[in-house]
Amino acid sequence: MLRKTLASAALAASVLAADLVVLVLFLNPGVELRREGAALFLSLFVPGFVVGGAALTGVATLGALARFWPRATRPPLAGHPWFTTSMLSATAAAAALYWLNLLAYRHSIPVESLRGLFAAAISVTGASVVLFAVGLDSLLFPFRGRAIPAVLVVLAPALAVALPLALRPLPAPPARPVPVVTESVDPPRRITLIGVDGLSPERVIEGAADETLPVFARALKRGAFGPLATLRPTEGPPLWTTVFTGRLPRDHGVKSSVSYTLRGSRTIYELLPKGAFVSVLERTGLVRRAPVTSAARRGRTLPDALNAFGIATGLVRIWGTHPAERRSGFVLSPYFHVLAEDPRATEALSPPDLLGEAQARVVRPADLDPALLAEFIEPAPTDGSEGRRLRSELVERALCPDFTYRRAGELLRSAYDPPFFATYVSGLDVVGHSFLRFAHPDRFGDVSPADARRYGRVLPRYESLVGQWIGEAMQGLRAGEVLLVVSAHGLEPVPLWRRLLAGVVGDRRISGTHASGPAGFILAVGDGIRPGLVLTNASLLDVAPTILYLSGLPVARDMEGRVLTEMVDDDFARAHPVTFIPSFESLAVASPQSAAAPLPVLSEDGENP
Repeated sequence: MLRKTLASAALAASVLAADLVVLVLFLNPGVELRREGAALFLSLFVPGFVVGGAALTGVATLGALARFWPRATRPPLAGHPWFTTSMLSATAAAAALYWLNLLAYRHSIPVESLRGLFAAAISVTGASVVLFAVGLDSLLFPFRGRAIPAVLVVLAPALAVALPLALRPLPAPPARPVPVVTESVDPPRRITLIGVDGLSPERVIEGAADETLPVFARALKRGAFGPLATLRPTEGPPLWTTVFTGRLPRDHGVKSSVSYTLRGSRTIYELLPKGAFVSVLERTGLVRRAPVTSAARRGRTLPDALNAFGIATGLVRIWGTHPAERRSGFVLSPYFHVLAEDPRATEALSPPDLLGEAQARVVRPADLDPALLAEFIEPAPTDGSEGRRLRSELVERALCPDFTYRRAGELLRSAYDPPFFATYVSGLDVVGHSFLRFAHPDRFGDVSPADARRYGRVLPRYESLVGQWIGEAMQGLRAGEVLLVVSAHGLEPVPLWRRLLAGVVGDRRISGTHASGPAGFILAVGDGIRPGLVLTNASLLDVAPTILYLSGLPVARDMEGRVLTEMVDDDFARAHPVTFIPSFESLAVASPQSAAAPLPVLSEDGENP
């Protein structure tokens, strides 16, 4: 009996592991099975088989020992009493994986692959339904003939692998771009964009109402604002590449915050399945991750379009801009604070003329004023390991980088004064992940009064700091200028089930999350913007078309979003009607460069699969 149980579990684990490999092929349409078969077998099939086999054996053992477990007098497959149960468990787990990743990556994989994955999910689910029906039939009608059920319990798992593999489409060739002729344009509005992830519309409105965020109280009266629908997965590089292209991740090519390689292969895998414990595979060395760089991006961006019309741009710490690309204006990549003292620092700034001056503005932990830190964290005589970790999150991953890019950005903007300037503040998102539980202990229930007292000020104080920077940008607006504040996603407490799971896998950042895709926030203030207008139905895809419109440029029809014309006043709308061109894809601009050496992964958002 034990031998047959192990055999049934092994066969079912093989089905589950094979479906996992096919799912990876759907998520990476450019990967060829015949070339990557060995790497996929070693890095994904074998671990899936081992773990799945152990789990299914445990299920069968528990069923054999438990008296309440339903048993069929005559199993559907003679001589294999746990075969149907094991296969049902395997196909149900595979179906759950398929539906989970279909939902999570619906904006990331090509439409053809999305349709194929949808059909594959239905086929695997159908196999589970058939197996469940056969098992139920064997329990309710124990003396009915078993010829047809025996065929079904063998055929259904086989089709659960064969059909998804057959449904995987071949990648479609990219469409040829439409030629575009450009000329220099004097933009009717100069634009400053400040990115602040983790800022939710609910928190902004609440802070404006109770005067805990007085800057926003004034800003909401002066400008147009509203929620900003986000995309999933809510990771910085794909979201901000969408902001700067007006296109979905499946089109612009940046699908995650990291890319992967498998043991024994050099092929880049853009996505690996959620729910497949990829972090465990990383620890075993079967999977390696690398940061996503500008080389991963396909197609033209908003700065490309602005440059093509003679409008200089300045980008500071925008995701997906490393190595810094040659532009009319400047680019300071999000790796500057990592490489500032490295010989590769020149990769982080283009042009590198002011590299020395920018390096002199790097803020290190020792440079922070103790009085400033005391405003965030109540001093303590000694810190345990958790206290040191939290202090590091605040100082090394939030305050120091944000002050560094703020100082370096001011230097570069003053030197080049581009009509379009964009910068990104990551600290609010960083502290939200670690400190939200201390700011709202009532939502968690396991926060001690001492911890709430010591760390409870961090998140609201950081919100005030960001508000101060936004207020200074508002005060500095000149005639003909517009300030855009964009949060690509909000932040919410980690649900209980995720906290329990995080404890199992050893993830200690169990406070704030944006995995479910909470809406972000958009605010527009300045010359020509309607005061007090509440925007509705705005999304990340609308930011790039709106910036093009405010800059006096046509909007590309292959952009997915729309121009938020409702936020501009009648005078501007009459003087500047919306115009269109087919695409910006044929613009003659410099191609992205590849990183010369391996880089560390910047995990600012904490939501990697």
